[in-house]
Amino acid sequence: MPANDKEELLEHVRYIEREHQLHPILREIEQPKELIPPTYFEENEFCIAGQMVVDTYGVPLYKEANPAVFTTVTFPYLFGIMFGDVFTGSLTVLMVLGVYFAGPNNPVYPMRHFLLLCGLFSVYCGFLYNDFTSLPMYAFGDSCYIYPTNSIEGVQKPGCVYPFGIDPSWYMSVDELTFVNSIKMKLSVILGVFHMCIGICMRGSNAIYDRKWVDFFFEFVPMLLMMLCLFGFMDLMIILKWLTDWSTMEKGSERAPSIISAMITMCIQVGVRTPGDMEYPVIGTVETQSMLMKTMMIIVVLCVPTMLLAKPIILGCC
Repeated sequence: MPANDKEELLEHVRYIEREHQLHPILREIEQPKELIPPTYFEENEFCIAGQMVVDTYGVPLYKEANPAVFTTVTFPYLFGIMFGDVFTGSLTVLMVLGVYFAGPNNPVYPMRHFLLLCGLFSVYCGFLYNDFTSLPMYAFGDSCYIYPTNSIEGVQKPGCVYPFGIDPSWYMSVDELTFVNSIKMKLSVILGVFHMCIGICMRGSNAIYDRKWVDFFFEFVPMLLMMLCLFGFMDLMIILKWLTDWSTMEKGSERAPSIISAMITMCIQVGVRTPGDMEYPVIGTVETQSMLMKTMMIIVVLCVPTMLLAKPIILGCC
């Protein structure tokens, strides 16, 4: 039984002895060291669905950090990222409100808070994508682009930035699919890497709690370094590329950088650019970016044998 409920059990025993003149026999058995105690989590109405999602893939061991605390929020948000549509999200919210009014007899009732979050995040991401059943909205004002007479090419208003989400004029562009899919893909990559880093950090916290220092230094540390040096560095380049106005920098044959090309250069050519590559660097100068990529790849290469060999060798020798 959970240790926190021990006093409550003893109180019930005392009550039985006092009121019914009975004498229950209780004996506390010392747990064998080779057995792992069962996992028990106290749940509430808000976290129960997140715990069900985690238990589908595996129940955490006794006294391990419970990822359901994060899953309760991150799962609905990732749902919103995938199904970002104001109409779809609004229907989900209305459906869940019906579950609230239906009462506890409804089989979906225990998951009502979880599903409500899914609907709200879907609405939020729908506004972010400016998407209402694949139709643009002007919910936050007029477009920042104007179309001169007898011209099909939009001209951006000086200094104008759409207040929230994607400018609706992009949905009338021939590059609509390329532009919108690029944003959704990069958002998914950034959030996915962040999500995986949370999982790796929880692994590290478990190692610290259990005082498994071999696991901490030779599994957690190289895992985190490898994740940050590869995909964290890629996320950094994505964000820096978003924050840079490349239209004022493109001259002649030089052009804005491609993140995919930069990652291929990093992984295959160890950051050394091929002759004739006219893309601007994302970070600093060409020499600075090449040096950073080379450093990151050296760290990644060193992390692989550290994760695979260090722990077996240490445990075998000890």
